[in-house]
Amino acid sequence: MNLIRFCIRRPVFTWVTVVLAAFLGLYGYFKLGVALYPKVDIPVIVISAAYRGASPAEIESLVSKPLEDAVSEVDGVDKIESYSIEGVSFVVAEMKLDVNLSEAVVDVSNRIKAARSKLPAEVDEPVVEKVDINAEPFMVAVFTTDMDGKKARDILEDKVRRRLTRVEGIAQVALVGGEEREIHILLNPVAIRNFNLSPVLVASIVAANNLTNPAGYIAQKDREITLRYKAEARDVKSLGEIQIPLGGGASVRLGDVARIEDGAKDLREFARFDGKPAFQLQIKARPNANIVEVGAGVRKELEKILPTLPKGFRLDIPYDNSKFVSNSVRNVIRDMITGTLLTALVLYLFLRRLSATAVVSIAMPTAVLATFIPMMIQGYTLNMMSTLGLALSMGVLVNNSILVLENITRFRDMGYDPIEAAERGTVEIALSVLATTGTNLGVFLPVAFLPGVAGQFLVQYAMVIVYATLFSLWVSLTLTPMLAARMPQNPPTPLSCRLCGWWEWLYEGLESLHHRLVVAAVSHPWKTLVLTGLLLAAVFALAPRLGSEFFPRVDEGVVSVSVELPAESSLARTERTVRRIEEFVLKQPHVKNVVVSVGGTGARTGVNLGSVEAYLDEDPKRPSTFEFADRIRPFLASLPDTTVSVQAVKTSFSRGKPLQIVVTGEETGVLSQIAGEVMKVIRSVPGVVDVDLDWRVGRPELAMDPVRWRMGRLGSDAASVSSNIRGYITGLEAGKYREGGLEYDILVKMEPQRTQSVFGTPDLPVMTSQGAVPVKEITRFSYAAGPTRIVRKDRVRSVTVEADVVGRTVGEAFQEIRSGLRALPVPPGYAVKYEGDVEAMRETFTDMGVAFGLAVGITFLMIAAILESWAFAFIIILTVPLSAIGVIPAMVATNTAVSLYALMGLVMLVGLVVNNAIVIVDFAEGLRRNGTAAAEAITEACRVRFRSILMADLTSIFAMIPLALGMGEGGALRAPMAIVAIGGLFAGGGLALFVIPPVYRLFWERRERRALPARRRLRDRLAGWFGRFRG
Repeated sequence: MNLIRFCIRRPVFTWVTVVLAAFLGLYGYFKLGVALYPKVDIPVIVISAAYRGASPAEIESLVSKPLEDAVSEVDGVDKIESYSIEGVSFVVAEMKLDVNLSEAVVDVSNRIKAARSKLPAEVDEPVVEKVDINAEPFMVAVFTTDMDGKKARDILEDKVRRRLTRVEGIAQVALVGGEEREIHILLNPVAIRNFNLSPVLVASIVAANNLTNPAGYIAQKDREITLRYKAEARDVKSLGEIQIPLGGGASVRLGDVARIEDGAKDLREFARFDGKPAFQLQIKARPNANIVEVGAGVRKELEKILPTLPKGFRLDIPYDNSKFVSNSVRNVIRDMITGTLLTALVLYLFLRRLSATAVVSIAMPTAVLATFIPMMIQGYTLNMMSTLGLALSMGVLVNNSILVLENITRFRDMGYDPIEAAERGTVEIALSVLATTGTNLGVFLPVAFLPGVAGQFLVQYAMVIVYATLFSLWVSLTLTPMLAARMPQNPPTPLSCRLCGWWEWLYEGLESLHHRLVVAAVSHPWKTLVLTGLLLAAVFALAPRLGSEFFPRVDEGVVSVSVELPAESSLARTERTVRRIEEFVLKQPHVKNVVVSVGGTGARTGVNLGSVEAYLDEDPKRPSTFEFADRIRPFLASLPDTTVSVQAVKTSFSRGKPLQIVVTGEETGVLSQIAGEVMKVIRSVPGVVDVDLDWRVGRPELAMDPVRWRMGRLGSDAASVSSNIRGYITGLEAGKYREGGLEYDILVKMEPQRTQSVFGTPDLPVMTSQGAVPVKEITRFSYAAGPTRIVRKDRVRSVTVEADVVGRTVGEAFQEIRSGLRALPVPPGYAVKYEGDVEAMRETFTDMGVAFGLAVGITFLMIAAILESWAFAFIIILTVPLSAIGVIPAMVATNTAVSLYALMGLVMLVGLVVNNAIVIVDFAEGLRRNGTAAAEAITEACRVRFRSILMADLTSIFAMIPLALGMGEGGALRAPMAIVAIGGLFAGGGLALFVIPPVYRLFWERRERRALPARRRLRDRLAGWFGRFRG
């Protein structure tokens, strides 16, 4: 209390501390980075290894399984998944939450290096990397040109891609489209047979004779001469001069047994932009990089690069998520400023004097600016969560100052001089202010210490509110009373009276109505509680109408169409189908750009895969991405032999579609059968679309089994035969060809016309100790259908059924799906489990439930400690369930689903709704101790505190209205939290004025009735003792 008196009587000192905090806060604000979400370390490590030409089954047995074995030996591994597709293996290791991810990456890398010898020699070096929350490309730059594809790609590779990788914050730049230059050594089958050569031998000889190696140095007195052995080919044709030894001192030129061709890699992917061939640059940021700064850096670099390119190159940037991030954060700040102005307007309506309004309003910018100081110190960024914390707390920041100012004004009206009124008023209300601040701290501290990814995601949101609340307490107990002590007590001006006259009339009516209702509630406490109970029951009856989802779906202006044709489809067939979709989408209104890629990316790779991304314009009248997706679905469903999925949300926290049901087991036939039954159940649920499997069987496969007795007689083995066949068909790498500072692969394979037909495979020559023989003499051939993709989860084969939801929430659809799957028979050794958004909701909602319980418990204990009463703490905490009367109807009316953001608003409510009850009970207790009856004390407390309570509630509600409207980018994320808070504050804060008073009266009446017999017994005992004393 000495601090309050000191600050009131030392105004210069108080202003100096405020100005210093404001300047430091401004400095901190400009030092903060900008990001969409807070820094989150997702404990996932991905290992990828390429094995050109290998089938999914070969990838599984030769690459994925050895990598799984190596990863499983690392401490802290929680789950292991592997994806075996044509030519590449992906192993995903999910680590336990308490593992240091950077150390785990090093450990996994060492284990993979130790297991390298167990992989085939032709497998590329495995790549180990950790997964980031922004793992998807945040920007797509498109170049178009009429130049030759190979030459254009080399220019873009050298002058664009490499320079962009040097931009700070860039993790990867992938170039898609055009043709990649490749040097081909095309073997002549007749010459190979005559000279008894093989692709493996030729490839090794070419690699050994096309290199440049340092050969040491020679020191000669004052000079040192470096020796270098230069055997690299001067040009492509000179590769034909390499000599192939034949034994016995003979050799043959490479050019005599093969044709040297300056060609291109087999076309397995291509890109288009608005119907024309194009080159895509898919740009990814480093983990937790400032995407806004990185995006600006990339655009600046592209502006420098474009003039240096040959004429004819055109640049477009159809997708730039850094703009969405920047606009989303700016919109939160915009809503925060709008909420601040609305709050000031509400204060002016109540106070009717600009001086009084300024005294209270100054608490908001002062507390916000001061909050930037600890944000800077802790390395926080301006992201959706931290700015949301500031925006939601804007109305709360003035509550303490409102209570202090109203109490000081009451003392001035009682005749005290301004300085004494400021001191007495602040000291009297300080306990209530400390209690309300303590409840806010007790609510958000548990959220800040949540475990796992949810805790990392929410910590900045919670701690920003904690800091802002502490600074608002500092302002309310120092700056506000100091200013109030020097505030002129002039009556409102005539202009203020005219502007606020309507509000005064409305407020007097509300105050009169409120007083009558409070008197009625206190007079009939049991009727009031019964009516409240009935209202609660009616509201909870609406709860089943609430849907649930992990994250609100956000319209980012991008609609993605994933296309999959039958496994045997060629690139040309896939291109024709994708072109039909592209032409249809380009004809739709409000479509700005269409980007097409064929061949797939990442774990979805294959010439039968494609994607079409439609970027909508910024016209406010355009349909949402969800409406646009519904509009094109009928056309996509009419495409024959095509599996199509439409995604209206670009950014998602879960891999794949929202609904994922995983079937695990070993036998692929049984897995497919169970997955088929699961698909039937899912398709029967209304609102579920794009149902699909991640398992495909049907890709034609020519199986070759060795004739071992024949191979043994000829001195051959399965490894050499398979390697040579692979060399003929797919090709074997034979080193690098360097030209102009660029490197190109050298590939040894058979002349294309000899391998175009599968029927020519049996006649391919294989070198043995007895000479060259056709493959058919040592191999049996058969036709079969092989899988296009094999997925393993926790080292067991699995099939995942995926689906999206339209017109309802994921939670609603899942409840029906789970009911249908309960009757599904599952054989022993097989299991059905749920992943995707459903699993994320289960884990995160459980954590939020724990946080909510801790918030209620800590709030209860803090109220009990501050008021020194368990009973009063119980009475006050009753306002928490009362908030449901406003929360549930508000969510139903606005069609808001239960999500992570809605639950964050619910936790926030715990600290808001108890404040009114604290102020009322604290004041009533003061009156009761002075001899006022409990019923009269609580009624008078409601009357005296009604103005400050209504002011505090309205400022909080109006501060959150801009957030609840959800306008602009990121609005769908902001709205649920504000809607829940407004609805709960309206009910929990407003009804507290009518429900807490009767409970308070019943509590004291019950306590007095229990105390009355005790007093009577004491009186009778004293009377007896007095009688015996007289006798």
